[in-house]
Amino acid sequence: MASDYKGKAIVLMGVSGAGKSTIGEMLGRAVHGCFLDADDYHSEPNKEKMKNGIPLSEEDRVPWLEALRNTLRRGLVDNETLVLACSALQKRYREILRSADPNYEPCSYASIVKFVLLDVGAEVLAARLVKRAAEGKHFMPAKLLQTQLDLLQIDEAEGILKVDATMDPDTILKTIQTYVI
Repeated sequence: MASDYKGKAIVLMGVSGAGKSTIGEMLGRAVHGCFLDADDYHSEPNKEKMKNGIPLSEEDRVPWLEALRNTLRRGLVDNETLVLACSALQKRYREILRSADPNYEPCSYASIVKFVLLDVGAEVLAARLVKRAAEGKHFMPAKLLQTQLDLLQIDEAEGILKVDATMDPDTILKTIQTYVI
């Protein structure tokens, strides 16, 4: 079954606190792939901005997304299985990531880069972010949650799998694995 994922990239997307890193690590192990956390690709100035409650600008985001795209492309060309945890909130951001597929035709949505939205209500997200901040586990403050929710843009035509991320992690994992084969 793990071989069914070779040469694919699965992007777990959603706002901060949706569970992208947790589910991404699990999925990476389950498909014998490489897990990448987009947070690791942010520059220190970007992390500092977010830590201080300042939303990122397009000028901040685009180089970050391009670096992620380039990393995905290298892995896809090498026929690797990749799992990326990345907010990818806007359609145009996802287009940058889809272009990691060497054969991708812009706006066709037919790509070996697949997207899964980890969907969680605002109240649950806020509670998760407050807990995470209290534990010192992340640089993203809860006060930026609404900014991310406002940016989230989903187009049905993109074929994004929407998963209820309040389910238990194993159920989420099984749902994703069924979709991406």
